[in-house]
Amino acid sequence: MSALFVTGTDTGVGKTFVACALATALRQRGRRVAVMKPVETGVEGEPADALALRAAAADPAPLDDICPYRLRAPLAPAVAARLEGVTIDVARLVALVARRRQEADVLLVEGAGGLVVPLDARTTYAELAARAGLPLLIVGANRLGVINHCALTARVAAGAGLAVRGFVLSQPSRETDRSGATNAETIAALTGLPVLAILPHCTAPEDVAALLADVWV
Repeated sequence: MSALFVTGTDTGVGKTFVACALATALRQRGRRVAVMKPVETGVEGEPADALALRAAAADPAPLDDICPYRLRAPLAPAVAARLEGVTIDVARLVALVARRRQEADVLLVEGAGGLVVPLDARTTYAELAARAGLPLLIVGANRLGVINHCALTARVAAGAGLAVRGFVLSQPSRETDRSGATNAETIAALTGLPVLAILPHCTAPEDVAALLADVWV
């Protein structure tokens, strides 16, 4: 496994945080890590997610290779692109993923939102991952509702012929609920896929990097 696509069950569930923590963990093992955020929306000035990924990975690549599409509107990529008169070239993204895989030991690609978020009128992130040959890591927020969200994402992945490495449950906010104690075991039993890590709430990805040791084996 030389590459991994980090997707989420929704927006705001901690994808960038998990991807940064995983990049840190891999670097601590002596791996050369490349990163990509193919499309970032809601960008006013600099793309915050892409820059966080680049810093965590110490990736020297130009920003245009890490985040080739940077769009202003905080909307789904297809919608934000249409508003700016931009066409997202999925074939270009697939080719860029293939090239970036050759530039490091590991390539981490972070999506936006979930697997069926559209890149154009017909193409979702699921199709991008399939065409690029990327296995998935699914990130969900460890709160009420995540069981359904994880199971639905896993079914979409299976329907698209995508391999799923497993789930990481994050804690994006300080607030917790009773479901947090049982979500992981329920998700694993329901989907037949492992929950590879359960992360506590914190602000620094490097503080939880050690908890992601089982993600990359």
